[in-house]
Order: sequence, then structure tokens, then C-alpha cells
Amino acid sequence: MKNLRLVALLSLAFLLGSASTPLTASAGDQPRQHNECLVVDTDAGLDDYRAIGALVPGRDVTAVVVTEGISSVAGGATATSMFLGGGSETPPVIAGLTSPAPPDYDWLPAARAGAERLNYFLSASVPFAGDPADLRRELRDAVYGCSTVDVLVLGPWTSFNTYAKQLGHRLGDVVVSGLPIAENHPDNFNCEYDLAACRAAGKALRPAQSAVWVDLPPSTGTELTYAPTEEMVGRFEQAGLPGVLRAAMLQTPSEWVGFTRLWDDAAALYVLDRRLFARQGQHVEPKIGEDRFRELLIRATNAG
Repeated sequence: MKNLRLVALLSLAFLLGSASTPLTASAGDQPRQHNECLVVDTDAGLDDYRAIGALVPGRDVTAVVVTEGISSVAGGATATSMFLGGGSETPPVIAGLTSPAPPDYDWLPAARAGAERLNYFLSASVPFAGDPADLRRELRDAVYGCSTVDVLVLGPWTSFNTYAKQLGHRLGDVVVSGLPIAENHPDNFNCEYDLAACRAAGKALRPAQSAVWVDLPPSTGTELTYAPTEEMVGRFEQAGLPGVLRAAMLQTPSEWVGFTRLWDDAAALYVLDRRLFARQGQHVEPKIGEDRFRELLIRATNAG
């Protein structure tokens, strides 16, 4: 009988410890079930690292799939693994797929070199040991026991269209950074990098419980709005995963200050609390000001 009581108490403690609440909680909010899992599909850009850093404390990130985009699969997967190693819980990193015909961007080699080294925090980019051919099997193993699998798509659709089929009826809410193809424009990197996969994503999304695209309001004037700042990053905790993120981002601020925005951060914040967003056309945008937006990102990142 004592053993049964101990098991019951441990189970209760585990469930209570794994529950999360929105960033702006209300009395009617219910904690999520532990078996509602989240897969993050990333191309390991600098804003992807920030997005993951904000998510890990508040959601059960079950696996991280690295798809070619800003980073290559091999370089981005190793950098992502090393970044996640700074936290107390380390979800598996899975090698995703590459675009069969990526565009030729003249700016991409320099951006890739920095992203694959965590904003030059690492002295070198190291190839990942995982095999993209194992994507289906490794993801199947990672989500074993999950009744629902939500997916946050931060990069191109190349990998998603492959593993979404095997998730089938378990595919839950899919949150996408950027614009749907109906609102697409040439600056929408995630769609343009593998346009064929972007076009095919509509079919792959059919079994999902919902699909929401998250973008930022257009900047007005000469200054970027909803942009990351050194002051924001400087307020990340100096230990653990926030500390790694802080050190990496501040290693070379010139790589992101003044010309990047909180794109993927916005998608992560939507996953944490969708009430902060309002619909604009076929996507959603934050309905809070950018100062409040940055404040909530800091709070989410430091929550662990």
C-alpha cells in the first residue's frame, strides 16, 4: 500500500511540474496535459535560437528538427544541440531535409556562417552526426506516447511535408512563422527557399487541428519596429539556457542589431499565449506594443 501511495504522489508531482500557464493567465485557463507535445522545426537562424529559448521553459519541446534554410542541416543541427545543452532538459535534435532547388541569395553564405557558429560564439562549425534519412524513424521515436503533436514551423517546409504524414490524426496545432502562400512575397524567406514544399504544405496540413501563420506589423518609417535590442538580450539571465543565449547574441551584435526583427520570436510567443495576437488577413500579428512584446519574451526566456 505504501508503494502505491508513493507512486500516486510521484505521478501527481510530475503532472503538476509539467503543467504550464499562459504569460497572462486568467482564472478560466486550464493547464495543458503532459502528453500534448511540441516539435520545433527550425532552420537554425539567430531568431530561431531566441524562439527556442523562449519556448523551452514553458512547453514540453519533444524534439527539434533542423531543416536547411539559414543554416545547413549539418552545421545548424550541431549548433542547436550545443545551444540546448545549456539547459536542464535537452530535447533530441533530429537532422531534417534540404531543399532540392534553393534560391541563390548573395547574403546567405555570411548569414549561414554566423548562425552555424551561434553568432560566432563557437570557434567553428561542426558537422552533425545524424542522418537525414532517419528523419521519420527518429521523429516517430521522439513523439511516442504523445496523444497530440503540435508543430512550430520556423523554417522552410521541406521536412514538415515528410513527417506530417506519419503524425496523421495526432497532428495538433501547427504554428508557422511568416505568411501563408496566398499572402506570400519574395521577402518571405521560409516559403521562397523551398517554394515547391511551401505550395505542397496545404495538403500536408489537412489533418492538423489548426494552422496559424504569425507575422509582425509592417515597419513604418526608417526604423525597424518589433526588433531585438541589446538591452532586451542583456536582461536574459546569465545562467543556463538564457545565459548561453545571452552570451551568444552579445558575442557579435552587429550580426542582428538594426536589420533583423522578432519574426520567429513572435511565433514562439503565439505558442505560449495566443491571446496576445489578433488576426490580420490570413495571418495573425501581435496586438500589444513592441515594448510589452519584448518584456514578455524576456519573462518567457528567464522562466526556466
